[in-house]
Amino acid sequence: MTYRYTKIIALSLLTASAVGNTAAPVVDGKAVEAIQQYQENDQNQLVGELMRQVMQLQQEVSYLRGKSEEQGYQIQKLQRQQKELYADLDRRLTEASQGGLSGAELSGTEGGESTGGADASDQNLSDAQQAYNKAFSQFSNKEYAFAKSSFKSFVKDYPKHPLAANAHYILGQLHSNDKEYQQAAFEFEAVYSQFPETEIKDKAMLKLAQTHELSGNKAEAKKTYQALVKAFPNTTAGKLAKVKLGSL
Repeated sequence: MTYRYTKIIALSLLTASAVGNTAAPVVDGKAVEAIQQYQENDQNQLVGELMRQVMQLQQEVSYLRGKSEEQGYQIQKLQRQQKELYADLDRRLTEASQGGLSGAELSGTEGGESTGGADASDQNLSDAQQAYNKAFSQFSNKEYAFAKSSFKSFVKDYPKHPLAANAHYILGQLHSNDKEYQQAAFEFEAVYSQFPETEIKDKAMLKLAQTHELSGNKAEAKKTYQALVKAFPNTTAGKLAKVKLGSL
């Protein structure tokens, strides 16, 4: 028994001695450097690729920002041009509606005679002509309140007189200037509905459409513009109405 344990102990000591005498593995320094160099190169390549991607993204952002600014400028330019066109159109519409009738046309004459002043003692003029002259003289002198009253009296006293169409037209303008759009619309409509042969029918329709637009009734304005274009396509009023329809 003792011999057996002694043998086991001896074998254990020999094994431990053999293990203890085994040399530790030696790592080559060049191999370590190579590994480190490889790792550094790999990291440098990765960093370089990331930097390239970042620079590319920055270039794309700059390009898009430039395009966005250019598009914004173009949009603002188009909007400005559109506003200028609409302003010019409104100016032309106003000129056409207000200046469509000359002073001579609005003043009116009867029998080819000069209207002269508003002196009711002039026996060469009829009562109707004298009444119209008085109203028009007030209108010309910018006595608009008196002119409005006088023209109302004229169309009431002489509803079928040839100058009544002009009187309704001027009344419409006076009401429109006072922002009395409902009364203005009534007067302009009376021009072409009661006097179908009048030469200012297209101008009255243009003013009626413009009055509806000023009052905010775009549906009626569009309807009247369309009727004007259909009835008078070759007149200045008709052409302006056609252009105006594009903005409604």
